[in-house]
Amino acid sequence: MSHLSLQPSAVKHEPFDPAQEIARLESLLAGRRAELSTLQAEFRAFKTRYAQVVGSRLAELADVEREIREAERRTLGVRADNAADVATSANVTAPPPSGQTTLRKLFWSVARLFHPDMATGETEARRRHEIMTAANRAYREGDVDSLHTLLGDEELQSYCATRDGADAADDPATHIFKLKEELRTVEFGLKRIKQDRLYQLKLAADEAATHGRDALAAEAARIARQIGKARNRLAHLC
Repeated sequence: MSHLSLQPSAVKHEPFDPAQEIARLESLLAGRRAELSTLQAEFRAFKTRYAQVVGSRLAELADVEREIREAERRTLGVRADNAADVATSANVTAPPPSGQTTLRKLFWSVARLFHPDMATGETEARRRHEIMTAANRAYREGDVDSLHTLLGDEELQSYCATRDGADAADDPATHIFKLKEELRTVEFGLKRIKQDRLYQLKLAADEAATHGRDALAAEAARIARQIGKARNRLAHLC
């Protein structure tokens, strides 16, 4: 009677090839970079349209509401220098500081963290340059959200804090590590955009467009009605 062998058969493992892994990671990274670049471009285009169609209406509504508050203060006989006290007692949120000042402070905070002059190697310098390019673009476009994203991005901060002092391309193991780190950074950038509240609005607008509806125009019309009501209220106060 023959007996079956219960010993497991030998499994052959392919030897690890650093060059093959580098090629795989570089290909994956290139694809993710292209995806991130496309996503950023589409998001910027949407934010520009949002600012034109909806943002201008929101700004107009804010102006009218500010005039209403001033008219109410005049009606109550409250001087302008006591406005903050009135706002507090009435649970009214005081107007935010100048948007331009906030934008400038955010930009310089990003610059202090990520300026290329603080790099310790060529790889890190290139990454810092990319970050500052994005920060400069956000500053020009008045994109506060993007500056906040850069400033709060722990992955980017960790990446730029790495002090290798040598170019990763000279060392396959280090190069693989750097590629994985950069891939994580790009993946994190994709995740942050997709979680952005305004990006969710973009997805909803895109979905509405497939059904022949213009969601931004509808939102602008809704705000326009609010403006009309606010102006009527202002007229009665004056």
